[in-house]
Amino acid sequence: MYKIIVLLISMLAIIFVWFNYTSTTVGFIYNPITNAAEYLGLKNYRVNFVASNIDSDLEKFFKYLSSRGVKFVVGPSMSVDGKKVLPFLKKYNILALSPTITSTELLKSGYIYSLMPPNKSIVLAFQEYLEKLGCSNLLLVLDDSNREYSDEFKSLLNYFPGDFVYYQELSSIKSVPVEKYDTAVLTTVEKDSFEIIKFLKTKNPKIRIFATEASFSKEFLRLGGIFLEDTYFLVPKLHSTEGVELVMIENWVDFIQKHRFLSTQQFKRFINTHIIKVGERYVYFTEEGVKEDLQLYVVKDGKFKEVQ
Repeated sequence: MYKIIVLLISMLAIIFVWFNYTSTTVGFIYNPITNAAEYLGLKNYRVNFVASNIDSDLEKFFKYLSSRGVKFVVGPSMSVDGKKVLPFLKKYNILALSPTITSTELLKSGYIYSLMPPNKSIVLAFQEYLEKLGCSNLLLVLDDSNREYSDEFKSLLNYFPGDFVYYQELSSIKSVPVEKYDTAVLTTVEKDSFEIIKFLKTKNPKIRIFATEASFSKEFLRLGGIFLEDTYFLVPKLHSTEGVELVMIENWVDFIQKHRFLSTQQFKRFINTHIIKVGERYVYFTEEGVKEDLQLYVVKDGKFKEVQ
């Protein structure tokens, strides 16, 4: 009897250690062109990250996570990278908790969850604000490296006269007749957005510029300069100056640590049947992604300020 008790205690100890490890260990996948890797440099003792660059051997990475019982990866942030990891998520039954993926198709996959609303909702919000501001000729400057995300913004041209251009480098827009547009929407990341805004406002000081969560960060503000003043952003309401990507990563880390899901199915059942608190916000998920209102911000005096 004594041996049986010892054996049971040993088994329970092993189960506890395994559960504690798998529930506090998550994958972390990032693209160097975004700010996600900064999170790895923050002191965070709540989780054990197994990190990988999106350009690494993804088969090897996900196979390792699976062998360790890991059920979740934080990231990636870009829809183009979500498309890369989706086959491995399906193969190893791992869920991606993305801070900012908004591709409608990816969010319907059942393997990628994001704290940003789907593009379908974002584009509709842009349409409503552009109508209010009287947009009459629209220029879309789309991130060529992330077409899975950017291409859905083309539907704005069904409602406003205008055109689009894919941005790779500044030469991509040199021949654009900027003077004829009154509004521009950018889907590019911080540094690219900074260069684009300088160019557009030099050519047309009166042009209104809207950008997305892709460049809503303190890094964008650090680039500084008068050119960034009066740039609009349409993003979820934040209670931090860190920017969308880092805030959403922190929200996911906090969420999975509070709940410690035993399986991906348990996570799905919970998130599909509850209103959940992430940071200071309450959101709920549908088959198409998270439902959440967007807030309009504008750059004033080098800071993001809410537009009332």
